[in-house]
Amino acid sequence: MLESEKLAVAAHLHVVMRRKIGRVTDVEWMLRSAEYAREVIRIALAEAAHPELIEWGQRLQAALFPAPPQSAPGRAADRMDRVSGFEDSRLSRSGSASRPSAQTRYIGSLR
Repeated sequence: MLESEKLAVAAHLHVVMRRKIGRVTDVEWMLRSAEYAREVIRIALAEAAHPELIEWGQRLQAALFPAPPQSAPGRAADRMDRVSGFEDSRLSRSGSASRPSAQTRYIGSLR
């Protein structure tokens, strides 16, 4: 997410907090200090009576502290053990590998 988008979300949360619960926050410091941002988000999410605060608190949390991407367990090991199948694709219909010799493969000049 762009820095300007993070600033927009923080500013919107600031306005909603000021209007709904009378809290004044520092928008710039919210983006610079992770500890301050977490505390502002905690306060916003604690206000169950104001669903708009919860929504914008969750948006800011997603913008500033995105969840790390989840990888499927065991997927890296599966990829390491799997055979590429390259040799299988080079087999002729009879089942024997048809490897061209180095002399027939190499052209030697540009066409």
